Amino acid sequence: MMVIKHIWCMILSLGVILPGFSQGYEIAVTIENIQDTVILGHYYARENIFIADDTLFLDHLGSGVFKGDKPLPKGLYFLKIGNHKMDIIMGDKQQFTIHSDISDLIHTARFASSSENDIFYQFQRHNLSITNKIQELTEQWIKAPTNEQKTAIQAEIQSLHGKERIAYLSQAVNSNKDTYLNKYLRSLMPPLSTPTVTVTDMEGKVTDPGDRYDYYRDHYFDNFDIFDPELLRTPYYTDRLLGYMGDAIPQHPDTICAETDKILIKAQYNDEIFRCILMTLFNYYVKSPVMVHENVWVHIAEKWYIPYATWSNFEQIERLRFEVALRKPCLVGKYAPPIEKLMSLSPEQFEAAIDTAIKSDLNTGSIIQDFRQSVTAKYTAILFWDVGCDHCKIMIEELYKVFEEGRDKGLQVVAIQVASTKNSKAEWIDYINKQKFLGWINGWSPNSVKYMGLYNITTVPVIYLLDDNKNIIGKNLTPDQVKRFIEAYEK
Repeated sequence: MMVIKHIWCMILSLGVILPGFSQGYEIAVTIENIQDTVILGHYYARENIFIADDTLFLDHLGSGVFKGDKPLPKGLYFLKIGNHKMDIIMGDKQQFTIHSDISDLIHTARFASSSENDIFYQFQRHNLSITNKIQELTEQWIKAPTNEQKTAIQAEIQSLHGKERIAYLSQAVNSNKDTYLNKYLRSLMPPLSTPTVTVTDMEGKVTDPGDRYDYYRDHYFDNFDIFDPELLRTPYYTDRLLGYMGDAIPQHPDTICAETDKILIKAQYNDEIFRCILMTLFNYYVKSPVMVHENVWVHIAEKWYIPYATWSNFEQIERLRFEVALRKPCLVGKYAPPIEKLMSLSPEQFEAAIDTAIKSDLNTGSIIQDFRQSVTAKYTAILFWDVGCDHCKIMIEELYKVFEEGRDKGLQVVAIQVASTKNSKAEWIDYINKQKFLGWINGWSPNSVKYMGLYNITTVPVIYLLDDNKNIIGKNLTPDQVKRFIEAYEK
């Protein structure tokens, strides 16, 4: 009986102690000089995405308590009070108090039972002091009377931006190991860019300039592990991922696709990480104005999004599947699709067509079986246009000037009139004769519009540029871009 009584006393004791080791969160908040709703939330992958976790209304003393039965996932959280916001670290210990004043949330912030946030706010105050110093120096730079003074001030600004911030961060990281604060502060460190060993010649010059680049690429994620779910709840996740894709690897679509595959294969161990990375990369490349990025998002869509994006509905997947099928034949780097039943008129036929059947007979002309074989130019521009389109006329006139200037560089143009009626043919012949656009290949396809789908022609005018092997090197170009593409290739 004495043993049973002893065990019961232990249970009672544990009952008193257990609330102090709650598995949930309990955050007491006091914000002086305001009585308002407070949102407890966290960042998710980027600075402008917030997710609310809890809300409360401060009482007449500016106090309230956030409380939940389950612990919150670790990350960078915030309190939002009206237009004001203060960040907080949510680590292992989620029972603490916050006391601050709405007039200056950073400098008046005090924490009880949260050493991580105490140190975090020391860092924030130090960071703010550097920002203020930089602002003062910037004003001095504007007023500096000489270039020498401006240079000296600029050097001081760069030192504050770089060395002083990094030095403080490094000290904080090394002093707070085995905490979420350590992980978060480390994530703010820039990617490592200096190799531990650099190959030099006898004069001390770097003989392997690629060594530094390879080191930067290999160690880019040393301080920010994109496969760590806890770093999803920071404002910098997306920036760091896209920074790697844009800065640390060669910007060739094949390389980008291969690196995307490596990352997504590794990310599959965690559904949340996988979805975030897949959506981030897909959306970035879909929205990118860079021409070759179409290759990347088509690859991501076909290999990853369509098979694995279980969160998308059937209609979205089918629409994406249709877009992929539409764009695949005419991606940059692909062999140009054929243009079936392509017919053309020679300059002599154009001039003779004024009062002959050529003008009204859609099937009168010379058949081009495969322009990819018969056009042997170093560069081939394909213009899809319609004589009834005023914008097309502006573009074809500009392109003809580029054609005349680019002949000596090996430029040929295949100008395809997309409308295929008797009236449009007659109007087309009259226009070409009037403008004397007879130096290049003028054609149309009277019996097939299959090429429209292969080249994804939904509106006109559209210009493609091909190399000497008839591979696509540019699409949806302006005449000026055709000129600049050729100049770049010549160099």
